[in-house]
Amino acid sequence: MKDVRLKLKRKKTLAEGVLEFEFSSAEKLPQMHCGQFLHIKVGGEFLLRRPFCLYKYDDYSVTLIVAVVGGGTRRMAEMKEGDEVLAVLPIGNGFTLGAEHKKILLLGGGVGCAPLVSVPLTYPDKEYVSYIGFSTERAVMFKDEFAKFGSVTVCTDDGSAGRKGYVTDVLRQDIEKIKPDVILTCGNTPMLKAAARLSADTKIPAYMSGETRMGCGVGACLVCACAVKEKDGSIVHKRACVDGPVFRLEDVLL
Repeated sequence: MKDVRLKLKRKKTLAEGVLEFEFSSAEKLPQMHCGQFLHIKVGGEFLLRRPFCLYKYDDYSVTLIVAVVGGGTRRMAEMKEGDEVLAVLPIGNGFTLGAEHKKILLLGGGVGCAPLVSVPLTYPDKEYVSYIGFSTERAVMFKDEFAKFGSVTVCTDDGSAGRKGYVTDVLRQDIEKIKPDVILTCGNTPMLKAAARLSADTKIPAYMSGETRMGCGVGACLVCACAVKEKDGSIVHKRACVDGPVFRLEDVLL
């Protein structure tokens, strides 16, 4: 693994505390796959890198979604066009779809919608239906991106935009009509727990991309370890950075 030098080409605000960064590379980037991530060296006093999902990408650029929640991401928010960072990419095992997966349901909550946008980049010949949930109208993001490759239903907790209610509750009302072959999801723990119950009740397989803190990004530090159930029922701790970040939803102890 080696560092890639990325230059900030464009930065814009999507919602309060959420920014979109488009980086360019002078050299052709390695082949990337939906659900993978990259590890950025923020610099300064921040020794540990910060992981970000691959939101959008091509051979010479990669676009990230950054939620400003701590010192490292605040430092990134201060970057100006033309500034450079070092990053390792791509890392991790992403979403894998087979021939049996013809209709894909994308289920996202808040910033957790970001890694789902890249799925059609890797698998453009599938049918997509998207359900994305936010707290309120001011927090709604990504609607236009999801609309590019299929129908999208926006839900807000307070009903200020789209359908009122938690996105998993709204989806439960519609799931029999949609009849997806698989659910791909990313979001906070309560949403993932609700998605796991929905998957179990409907017998529709589901896969999640985990949102977790990471230190090294290469499996050495164990900061990102999560509890996963094996086929024999035993519980093991797997590293989200190298064993994931995508896992079968029913296997993860949330």
